[in-house]
Amino acid sequence: MRSIIGYFYKKSSEGYGPSALGGFAFYTCISVAIIFLSASKCTKTNAQSELSTNNTGSKMTWNDVLKICKDGNEKPDNRVEKSDAEWRNQLSAEDYRITRLKGTESPYSGEYCERHDPGLYACKCCGTLLFDSGKKFDSQSGWPSFTQAIKNNVIHYDQDNSHGMLRVEVSCNVCDAHLGHVFPDGPPPSGLRYCINSKSIKKIDHGK
Repeated sequence: MRSIIGYFYKKSSEGYGPSALGGFAFYTCISVAIIFLSASKCTKTNAQSELSTNNTGSKMTWNDVLKICKDGNEKPDNRVEKSDAEWRNQLSAEDYRITRLKGTESPYSGEYCERHDPGLYACKCCGTLLFDSGKKFDSQSGWPSFTQAIKNNVIHYDQDNSHGMLRVEVSCNVCDAHLGHVFPDGPPPSGLRYCINSKSIKKIDHGK
């Protein structure tokens, strides 16, 4: 113990006081501790920022989609549930066929297939915001296509084995309205193509 004290302090006629070497070592230790704590805080902040970004949907990839299909979907912020009779009363016959019976509109027939003006796209059934026009692109597939959703938890993903194909169906996570399918052939950086029926969404212009 005396050797440790002697390292940081020297004895004088007035008692013990900090030695030159000890003082240097002491302040070096303090500086290292401060740097370590600052780095830890920075790392934690970056991790929180990355998680926050991921919750907005800006980092969804095909591997994420497959993982969700396997492990389960995220919980939506809220739920909208209505009886079949209520949905029939609210929707047109074609809207009902596509959104509630998982139908598909003919290619290039949709209202939003060729539209790329600024705005947001909401679920036709419950009004939940799903896509931003900034993530819309011309896929030349015949259906409106997006690279990302507004938030990860607004979309519900289900493996679809119908018609002898392996696909991933996407629906509104709030009201279960069928939207379309997502494919891993979209542009970078996500590589995703959300192929959506125009009848499943409605456009909301910015500022409205």
